[in-house]
Amino acid sequence: MSQPRSRASRAAEEAEADPDLGEAINECARFLICREGSKIPIKRAEIQKFLAPNFQIPSNRINVVISEANKLIRKVYGCKLVQVEAKSGVQFIVVLAEEAESLPDTSSDPVLHRMLVAALTHLFMSGGRVTEEAMWDFLDEAGLMEEADHAGRKDFITTFTKQLYLSYFKVGEGDLTRHVFEWGQRAIEEVPPIHLLTKMSQAFEREPVYWREQHTAATGDNGIEDRTAEN
Repeated sequence: MSQPRSRASRAAEEAEADPDLGEAINECARFLICREGSKIPIKRAEIQKFLAPNFQIPSNRINVVISEANKLIRKVYGCKLVQVEAKSGVQFIVVLAEEAESLPDTSSDPVLHRMLVAALTHLFMSGGRVTEEAMWDFLDEAGLMEEADHAGRKDFITTFTKQLYLSYFKVGEGDLTRHVFEWGQRAIEEVPPIHLLTKMSQAFEREPVYWREQHTAATGDNGIEDRTAEN
């Protein structure tokens, strides 16, 4: 007895049988790669709008185009689409399909790239969350941003939250209200924590396991005993 065809195989067959659909998939893949250069999440509606002038793709078929384009960029560019949380609509980012050995350097500003790596490292070594004040103090001490550079702070927040490298939000109520930073969804997908820990170990001339909690988080190796089992 023949096995039922999967949805993916049916979509691939449809693309081969329909030249217009196949071309739409190719154009969608090119659009995704080019659009990703900004690092701003790509809206599903944005993809549909791009394809509309040249291809008559029903709204209920756009997911087929996106799914097949995802396969194409994985095969050709080694990248993949990841759907991200959004306040409205469906949004995607394009990331490497396989974990990289370091944070991809796609910024034309090397200072901005160093600032991002430093901020992500600080967050990782601090347990995943730091207050806004602690972040500014850290960047100032690291010589990456002057203490009174309020315009720089604004650009830092705007750039890296839009790109989803950082998450910036308010916690607490009343007098306890404060803003904090955490890793954003793109950082979680793109940045290998073990790379950051390795850089730390090189800088301080210690083995990565010196930072036991961070090493466990980066490698999934609980070592002798998982702390959560103690409680």
